[in-house]
Amino acid sequence: MCQFFSCLVTRDHRVLFCEDDSHEELIKRAGFDDTKDVFLRSWVRVEVKPAGAGWGLLEVDETSVPSWWDKVEDTDRVLTVADVVRSAWEAYEAAVRSAQEVYDAAVQPAWEAYDAAAVQPAGEAWDAAVRSARRAYEAAVRSARKDYEADVQPAWEVYTTSISAFVGYLSKKG
Repeated sequence: MCQFFSCLVTRDHRVLFCEDDSHEELIKRAGFDDTKDVFLRSWVRVEVKPAGAGWGLLEVDETSVPSWWDKVEDTDRVLTVADVVRSAWEAYEAAVRSAQEVYDAAVQPAWEAYDAAAVQPAGEAWDAAVRSARRAYEAAVRSARKDYEADVQPAWEVYTTSISAFVGYLSKKG
């Protein structure tokens, strides 16, 4: 699973990234062949996650690291690009948060009007429409349950009498 910040690092130490934190999307956009073994490719998948105001450990998201990978140089380059992208992402999130607050404030009165005009009256009408049917259903259930229990009682007595003769049967004390 790709995480923010995901990128591809090339053999010539370029850092390739896009707005989507998907290595597959990056590979497609770069036109790279992903069927080759990592040692035959000229690029590797890399990702690093934010950790507070800084970054966590950089990970090469491959089964192994090719010989051209320069841990120090490539890590520095990735973190430099990640800082710029993170800054832009934080500005985006601030703008989105502001837009969400404006949106919420604009739709809240419409939601309240919808609820007052449609949802509450519909619920009250539904309650009124089903009230008498619900009472009739509950009365029928009570009557049927009483008849069921009366019909089942003799069979229950035969059953409990027949199993009471088995070794291990614990009778109801009482």
